[in-house]
Amino acid sequence: MSEKIKYCVVDAGNTRVKVVDFENDEIVGHQQIALEDLEKIKLVLSEKKLTTSILSSVLDKEKLKWVSDLLEPNVVLSNQTPLPISIDAYETPNTLGADRIANAVAAHYYSNTDHALVIDIGTCIKFDLVLKDKYQGGSIAPGYAMRLKAMHEFTGALPLLELEDVTPLIGRTTKQAMLSGVINGIQAEIEGFIANYTQQYQPLTIFLTGGDHKRFDKELKNSIFADDNLTIKGLHIILKHNV
Repeated sequence: MSEKIKYCVVDAGNTRVKVVDFENDEIVGHQQIALEDLEKIKLVLSEKKLTTSILSSVLDKEKLKWVSDLLEPNVVLSNQTPLPISIDAYETPNTLGADRIANAVAAHYYSNTDHALVIDIGTCIKFDLVLKDKYQGGSIAPGYAMRLKAMHEFTGALPLLELEDVTPLIGRTTKQAMLSGVINGIQAEIEGFIANYTQQYQPLTIFLTGGDHKRFDKELKNSIFADDNLTIKGLHIILKHNV
């Protein structure tokens, strides 16, 4: 039996730090730590020092250094990190988010066709296209929470709403109308983008990920592959590409 190789993926976001353990290609551990819980971050990352690891971060330079010193990662992801795909087509690679890079890498790796599209539904809704092994770019739009907040803050009378499980097509109250506009609007937006992409790029494998993708995947076609861990898997692939 071949020896299991251990890897660690650390994704440091604006509010939490994800620490994911792999044995070969299998996820065997997953922790999420609030960014303000410094002692727990210190404890967990210090334990991973001897594990082959990658750090992906949106933190400022000071916090990034603190996390990096604790973990001593083999790879700190940037636009200079060697990748299994090319990002040369993107005109501003220094502004390309690490999550978009990781999603594109994972989509290319797991795609069963030449071309792949990732739809990441979270704080923002992001589309990212990979043609063969070349990342092309995509689009970024506000997610549902941002849209609800904008309607409240940029008007004098509309309330700040939380999402509800059932959203009618026709809103018969102001609250229902707002929720319908946001949720049904996002659904139509996603379906419209998918139709445009599939018309122009064939054959195309489509992946769905992000913290809010489950609110929308039931209405989408079965041919779309939903994966909560697509970004993490992409980081893992990048790590293996560099060690």
